[in-house]
Amino acid sequence: MPSRIDTFFSEGDREAIRAATAEAERTTSGELVVYVVERCDPYPEVAWKGALIGGAVGAACGAIAVRLFGGWGAPDELWLLIGLQLGLLGGWLASRFEGVARKLIGDEALSSRVDGRAAEAFIEENVFATAERTGVLLFLALFEHRVLVLADEGIRERVNPGAWEGIATDLAAGIRGGAPAAALTDAATRCAALLSAHGVPANTSNELSNQPRFRDE
Repeated sequence: MPSRIDTFFSEGDREAIRAATAEAERTTSGELVVYVVERCDPYPEVAWKGALIGGAVGAACGAIAVRLFGGWGAPDELWLLIGLQLGLLGGWLASRFEGVARKLIGDEALSSRVDGRAAEAFIEENVFATAERTGVLLFLALFEHRVLVLADEGIRERVNPGAWEGIATDLAAGIRGGAPAAALTDAATRCAALLSAHGVPANTSNELSNQPRFRDE
């Protein structure tokens, strides 16, 4: 079965993103790194959260069944046990659906883990190691439905944070609209234009690879 990344990005898409990154960098010495990750964490808590919630709901349904149909010699405990077991199984199965899993994790936890994984990618890909500290990371977390644009300190103070957030918002909208590759190429172009407009001039050197990074995690 193809991974989510393979579903989102064909080989042609990857080459288009690489070419757009290279073209964007012709106008500025800023270094753009596109980094796409399948998910930021395995989230082992999802299965047991789903099972516990499902078990509680199942047991409650069993208790209702006892109240409505119990007595007169009926095996009341059996209703509770069946409800609990079916609820545990149903909750676990429901947690396998990504929309349910994201709800079980919660927005705050999702954002926290995306922030942490993006910081790891920033270090892993040496975005901080350019001569003028003008690296920019375009980070996509597919399972989490999150996009981050992280700029290094050489340009962080020059550009209003809202500008990067605007690029991230539009990138997320493009992915949501079913055009992830086009959205990424547009984001790379806009990042370069923003750098150029804020005094990061063109430079012939290429300090970081233009190849997009894809991580099936």
